[in-house]
Amino acid sequence: MQPLSPLLNPLSIGSITSPTNRTNQRAQLVSPGQLLQAVVLEAKSGGRFLLDIGSNQLTAKSEAALSPGQVLRLQVMQTSPQVELKIVTDTLSIFSGKSLTLLGKNIDIGALFQALQNQTPSGFTQLTPVTRNVVDSFFTLQQSSFSGREGGQMLKQLVEGLGLNLENLLARGDQRGAVQTLKAALMEMAHTFVGAEKIADMSNRMLTTIELFQLAQLHAGDDKFLIFPLPLPFIEQGYLIIEKDNGEGGDVGKKASEDRFSLHLTMSDLGNLLVDFFQNNEGLFIRFYAENQEIADFIGSFADELREAVTDVPLINIAFSADAPDPINDLMQKLIPAGEPLVDTKA
Repeated sequence: MQPLSPLLNPLSIGSITSPTNRTNQRAQLVSPGQLLQAVVLEAKSGGRFLLDIGSNQLTAKSEAALSPGQVLRLQVMQTSPQVELKIVTDTLSIFSGKSLTLLGKNIDIGALFQALQNQTPSGFTQLTPVTRNVVDSFFTLQQSSFSGREGGQMLKQLVEGLGLNLENLLARGDQRGAVQTLKAALMEMAHTFVGAEKIADMSNRMLTTIELFQLAQLHAGDDKFLIFPLPLPFIEQGYLIIEKDNGEGGDVGKKASEDRFSLHLTMSDLGNLLVDFFQNNEGLFIRFYAENQEIADFIGSFADELREAVTDVPLINIAFSADAPDPINDLMQKLIPAGEPLVDTKA
């Protein structure tokens, strides 16, 4: 990692001056460790560079040689007395010091909600009204039934409420939108209950999980695929990957009508499970991969029910096989280029 410090203007993220020279209100949620993406707009004299972060522009000083148009992955190192950012240059550095196993833990706030209720006095009384509402709404939605046509929209609400875009909201000056996310609520709880070991530990663990998904998406880039955690209480670990068409080769019109996405899950009764979806003009193709053939055959026994459930598009083919990969290992293979080791043996 190369240092990018100090900023010439001692402003927090979310207080940067926008292109219209309007300075946003100082954000209260910025803390070391948060991640940002920036584009170098201009190289100035004296090692100064004009950066664009979330449609806001700021001038920074760096010893690293940067070029206009270069995309930077940045991590907030400190916010006082000046903002100090660090350029993240490789996958291993991004995940350094992070427990990769936490990436697989489900974001289920049921136990945290119960712990807040069991506090004496109630932990909810120590939270701001906005945070209380966020926690209550997220918990209620998470415990709802996700069956039927409304399930997809409910899951979309859960994912959007996690706060995967919290830093972008702050960079745009949308503090109101930022505080109405689960990540912001968890940050408040981790700070408020620093002396209450159980609540603080659960809050920090879920924060780490959310931030690792942010790291994974940041490293993957928006041109390859999108990664969304699945914060459902009945899934031990899981995420959705939507592959994005890069527009290279083939018939453009045909590519525009193709969609690929996959579910990567671990469930208590079924183990690891991978479900691949491919849809084109002909219809939908689904393939299930289970941990072993016995589980694959069990899932296959529900094939007729699945065919009846899919009504919006023709279900062309459905298949079942074994050898489902571990969700976390599979994700790491996508993020780390082939041949690059997980451990830097040259260090």
